[in-house]
Amino acid sequence: MSALILDLREADPKFKLKVRQIPGAEKLTLCFQCGSCTADCPVARRRDIFKPRTIARLAILGFKDLLLSGDLLWLCLGCYNCTEHCPQGVKPTEVIEALRGIAAEEGKLHPGYKQLMDALLATGRMYKITKTRERSRAKMGLPPVPEAPLEDMRKVLELSGLTALLEKASGGEKA
Repeated sequence: MSALILDLREADPKFKLKVRQIPGAEKLTLCFQCGSCTADCPVARRRDIFKPRTIARLAILGFKDLLLSGDLLWLCLGCYNCTEHCPQGVKPTEVIEALRGIAAEEGKLHPGYKQLMDALLATGRMYKITKTRERSRAKMGLPPVPEAPLEDMRKVLELSGLTALLEKASGGEKA
């Protein structure tokens, strides 16, 4: 990985305060960059760009735009290995979830997640049930997959705010 060159003039020093207000991310500023979170991260072992401690440092320094754009936050598996190894109790997984929430609120939902949520809104399922899948179920003696209660699901998604987030991520277009 090439070195990341940061310009502190692009940083928002108050960003860490916003992140710390989110439940689970309150201890963000306790991170002293020991690397325990990154050492046992399955994603960090395979992707040079992903290091939970780097995400924490970028959040503390206030590099909001860098964090909220691109794929970085969305690579986390949510396995909690980092949280289990943090000697400061920072909860890196929950910090990353908080940052994802901020990104979604600002209309920066990752395209892969947006695609899944659009499918959920359109069909009541995140993945298409194919004819092949149905034949496999029949061969195993399983009944067909029941229809999703689409209208009820849409109501829940609207009440939860997901449809508004999807519209924002689509630039205001209805999902």
